[in-house]
Amino acid sequence: MDMIDPFGRTISYLRVSVTDRCDFRCTYCMAEDMAFLPKKDLLSLEELDRLCTVFIEKGVRRLRLTGGEPLVRKNIMHCL
Repeated sequence: MDMIDPFGRTISYLRVSVTDRCDFRCTYCMAEDMAFLPKKDLLSLEELDRLCTVFIEKGVRRLRLTGGEPLVRKNIMHCL
């Protein structure tokens, strides 16, 4: 069953932010006084996997992993 946005378009793309952390801290992306989310508030890898699986079942065909820098998320490569 496809998901449809308010304009009648099929939703086939999902952006998933896996972390807000980054090792570069570019000023255009992260303000100097930015506070990171506590790790306990991030979705677990199992929760991220389940979330993506549900959206794929709903018709999503492209997933984009984002964040600050997604590769600083511990064990994220196991999800790919």
